[in-house]
Amino acid sequence: MGLLKEEDRNYLKEEFGKILKDKVRILLFSSSDEHCKYCNETKQLLEEVSELSDRIELEVHDVDGDVAGEMGVELAPTIIISDENNELGSRVRFTGIPSGYEFTTLIKDIMYVSTKQLEITDRTIQELQNINSRLKIEVYVTPTCPYCPKAVLIAHQFAMVSERIEAEMIESLEFPSLADRWGVMGVPHTVIKNLDRGNVVQFVGAYPENHVLNFVRDADEGKEMDMR
Repeated sequence: MGLLKEEDRNYLKEEFGKILKDKVRILLFSSSDEHCKYCNETKQLLEEVSELSDRIELEVHDVDGDVAGEMGVELAPTIIISDENNELGSRVRFTGIPSGYEFTTLIKDIMYVSTKQLEITDRTIQELQNINSRLKIEVYVTPTCPYCPKAVLIAHQFAMVSERIEAEMIESLEFPSLADRWGVMGVPHTVIKNLDRGNVVQFVGAYPENHVLNFVRDADEGKEMDMR
């Protein structure tokens, strides 16, 4: 039995046919370990999505394999969305199954990468070119949060623009130990780590794009902020 409803399958197939241009690579890092609760479901979901367009290529790798090591992947399931030429590398990630509202995030990411048409402003794109530090944006979500996709999509688009930014959706219920590390109580909860300076900026809520850009600037400048 498929995970996608027939009406959703038909709708997406039609939309992909109209919109997608360049090929998109989806890399799934999975595990046969029984403790990986959603590995099988994530694989099935991605298989069903990739079957809807010949411009979507799905690669499945073992989380303990060489490719995972090269891309810094440690948890399963992890999804990386990249382009045909791998210019994005491993900067756009999902840790956990993109179910519920986050399925929309997966679909939009595919469209962004294929068309190279983003929804953030030209001003933001220009400002992101000035980022100097290596930043990692983690957005903690739950499948039932209607505000979470906005936060994840902004972070993912920032990573698509800047080679200095990696952005990751983390499903809080699936990986509670990661969420507990940052005291996640409400979602979306965003953590921006400056990998060069060691400072952290974190906040809760789906802020507008310009506010998120300001938080990114603060993290880049070495500021420490906790707005939970």
